[in-house]
Amino acid sequence: MKGKLCFVLTGIVMCMLLSPGCYNDVLSPGSDPNGPPQFVSFSGDLIPLFNTHCNGTGCHDEVPAHAPSLVPEKAYTSLMSGGYVNTAVPNSSTIYTVVQSGSMPPTGALKPSDAQLILDWIRNGAPNN
Repeated sequence: MKGKLCFVLTGIVMCMLLSPGCYNDVLSPGSDPNGPPQFVSFSGDLIPLFNTHCNGTGCHDEVPAHAPSLVPEKAYTSLMSGGYVNTAVPNSSTIYTVVQSGSMPPTGALKPSDAQLILDWIRNGAPNN
């Protein structure tokens, strides 16, 4: 009887050790739109994103018809003064909703992680950092 009990207990312990556990439930920073926001630098994270996808010739450059201007020197002021950022309700910010919906940029939707950067920046109070 002791042998069977020892065998069963050993089997249970082995199953517990070999099971995947809870580590699969851990979210990486910034991957959950409702989780704590990750740190985002406007100049270090968002300006390179805008340079790559948004402020090319004929897009969100300095042409007034394509507001907001997302060239590095004007991007922050243009976003903040143009009503594109809502720090009270970040999910409703125009810059986030347009990017998150995939309608901008016209060359193809940004990666979800890039849209999350924009949202997290707004959730952090949209600092000019």
